[in-house]
Amino acid sequence: MEPSQLKSNKQVIHKNPWFLGILLCIFVVSVLASIPIEKRKYGLSQSNLTTDYTGLLPERIKKIVKAGDRSEIQEMVKEANEMGYHISIAGLQHSQGGHTYYKDNVVLDMKTFNKVLEIDKQNQTIKVESGASWEEVQEAIQPYGLALKVTQSQSIFTIGGSLSVNAHGRDIRFGPMAGTVREMTILTPTGEIKTVTRNDSEEWMKYVFGGYGLFGVILDVTLELTENDVYTIHTEELKTNEYEDYFANLIRNDDTSMHYARVSVAPNSFLDEMYVIDYIKTGKVDHKTPLKKERGARIGKLALDIGRQGGSLEDLFWENQKLLIKSLDGDEVTRNNAMRGNSAFMEFTKPGRVEVLQEFFIPVEHYEEYMSDLKRILPPNDKNDDFKIHNITVRYAAKDDYTYLNYAKEDMFGLVILIQHGLKEKEIHNAKTIIQEWTDLTLKHGGGYYLPYYHYQSKEQFRKSYPSWEMFQEEKLIRDPNGVFQNIFYDYYF
Repeated sequence: MEPSQLKSNKQVIHKNPWFLGILLCIFVVSVLASIPIEKRKYGLSQSNLTTDYTGLLPERIKKIVKAGDRSEIQEMVKEANEMGYHISIAGLQHSQGGHTYYKDNVVLDMKTFNKVLEIDKQNQTIKVESGASWEEVQEAIQPYGLALKVTQSQSIFTIGGSLSVNAHGRDIRFGPMAGTVREMTILTPTGEIKTVTRNDSEEWMKYVFGGYGLFGVILDVTLELTENDVYTIHTEELKTNEYEDYFANLIRNDDTSMHYARVSVAPNSFLDEMYVIDYIKTGKVDHKTPLKKERGARIGKLALDIGRQGGSLEDLFWENQKLLIKSLDGDEVTRNNAMRGNSAFMEFTKPGRVEVLQEFFIPVEHYEEYMSDLKRILPPNDKNDDFKIHNITVRYAAKDDYTYLNYAKEDMFGLVILIQHGLKEKEIHNAKTIIQEWTDLTLKHGGGYYLPYYHYQSKEQFRKSYPSWEMFQEEKLIRDPNGVFQNIFYDYYF
């Protein structure tokens, strides 16, 4: 080929937008495919040390027993009473403070106890075994045009685990998760199988919900359901000091069913900017739209990893988050799909470091003043610090009268915080010091903190946050006289 022809062909190729587009696509796909979506190695193990999601509390356990039928679990509890050993109850182990195991003792693994027992379309209820995940429940009720009243943002948790921590979600109308359980079958610490309701005179539900597996095994629950409504998504950017008024107006407007918000942790807008996402009723009910699957995990992880670098990259991440959220404004989504947030993109596996959650509750009317005070104890730019904050999400937690160890003694905002720090002793100590200072500030504003996470807080802070702790302990000793149900969480705090 003549040089003049080669030159001519190159010019044609370079001017061909399709060719350049294909090259760009190959490059982007190659980059995305190289982003690892790693699963953190944690969980139950007899041959090695067992741990939970943080990996901060490794212990050797004696034995793992997979839940069989009810009579087998019952025999196990009776044997523990006679032989004097302890049992911890484990689901998918996303709680992070040693709630699901105890040194040199037995773990009851409930993941196989997951049958859907009955769906009552007319009365809008489902009866299901406690080891089922919320995803499995959604798959069962979707064909009936039904949806959950309350669940967490992700559907990856077991029902028993969520109820044991009395989780809350994005719904602002149905109150705490415990309020959606109509009936429940439990195996008590002394080996009795009981069916209980919210009106049960012995108040078992008050102790089992938010009881962290210390008052018995949840065998099955009958959950109240609702219609699989279709919502229009509304998004809006706000200043932090505008949020109280915004939410007060929102809660008065019955058209909004679900809501959450995010606060900036980027240096240029640290704790000053927010965006909100509301799910507004359209009056339509959906029976056909399939449940969404998790997609785009690698892109999400790439974006989050950029934000994890801190400094100007965190600013870039925040600005892109706002653009992404703005693009959702006006979209329609079913209730079931709004309750299926992605989770794989959040996986973090970096040697020598850990990413953990903390959640602080603050009375709704104290929010603005609290956020202003928070700026005095947290640096706006943590790029060069070991202790890094990557995300703050705000949820509404209505006053909870259903549980004894409750975190919402009045209507609260829950601030869910994603934190990263090192694993050296001084780095854990530093994280503990900052979180304890943060907890003191929260207590000063009439709030408290959530117990499913690693216990950076002191026992004194626990007792101030949960003033009913002493009565909780007295009831534990009465209902579980042989201390059959035990875990690291109880051992630490009580």
